[in-house]
Amino acid sequence: MRVAMMAGLSAILLGATVAEAQVFRLQRPIRNQFPTNGSYLFAEDSFGYPHGGIDMAIRYDSVFAASDGVLITVNYNPNDPKGYEPTGGGNYLVERISWYNGANMYLYYMHFTRPADGLASGQTVKTGQFLGISGATGNVTGPHLHFELRYNTTAFRNGERSRRNAELYMALPGTGAIYGNVTGAANATRVNISPDPKPRPPYTNYGYSLTYTFDGSIGSDVVYGENYGIGDVKPGTYTITSINGYRRVVTVAAGQVVSADVAVGVREDDTRPSIARLLPASPNPFNPTTAVSYQLSAVSNVRLDVFDALGRRVRTLVDAEQAFGSHTATFDGAGLPSGVYFARLAVGSGWVRSEKLTLLR
Repeated sequence: MRVAMMAGLSAILLGATVAEAQVFRLQRPIRNQFPTNGSYLFAEDSFGYPHGGIDMAIRYDSVFAASDGVLITVNYNPNDPKGYEPTGGGNYLVERISWYNGANMYLYYMHFTRPADGLASGQTVKTGQFLGISGATGNVTGPHLHFELRYNTTAFRNGERSRRNAELYMALPGTGAIYGNVTGAANATRVNISPDPKPRPPYTNYGYSLTYTFDGSIGSDVVYGENYGIGDVKPGTYTITSINGYRRVVTVAAGQVVSADVAVGVREDDTRPSIARLLPASPNPFNPTTAVSYQLSAVSNVRLDVFDALGRRVRTLVDAEQAFGSHTATFDGAGLPSGVYFARLAVGSGWVRSEKLTLLR
């Protein structure tokens, strides 16, 4: 029986990972001696909406292109000390790049003192190209660079689900990043991490981040589904705690973006870009139904099956092509005995993740 059970579990879990490792896809737009202020900035709500980007502690120094792309906006007003958009981004640039899944990503560089000479809309730029000097134009409390990512749209409206946490797509050399989702957390809920993950000041005593909103909804990011993120993390093992008994132990290697919420006890060697995310089932344990939710970063062929502990398929919940975004399927355990089951999500031609389910009667 034990041999059959282990064989069944191996078949179910094949392709899953402890850490959704990913290479970083953007270069930092500033020199490495300038820090990123931290993901807690997403929790700021002082203007009546989520901050939506990350701030970098660079004062009147060079800003560079984070990726190859095309400038679609160059806004500069030399006649106003607060810039082109005095109550917003000041003087700023917008660059359109091609994302790994064929979508467009829009990179926003805000609060410039002035852009580099000769830049214009429609111009192609290369990674590392000089774009201008950071400053204090627009709605700021001091000179810095506001760097923002918007996925597939330039819109800044709640409900667009367009914004991304830039800390998960770039890092200081030799560092990684961690993300996760604290179920039931309100905006600005404290998420503690130990030991100190940051490589140098001003993070000498860094101990926590905050959960944040994406476009007005906690955990609504359609790529990761996270509500906290920690960038510039030194390689090592960390303990993360928050409300409601949330506790995760996460190991991070250089160059990895690691999920704190992927099931443990399975293979760790998958470093392909993540095209989907399988979220924790709710409720779990359950009787007799539970909701299995997942998110797709592109239109994909999806199959969602439920297996018992011996590896026998007991339900097929989804077998169809689905649009990018969030999806939920209901597993009804009526007629099945109490015990452990596994929801297995297969997306595309090789992406597979599994979630343990416990049916209690």
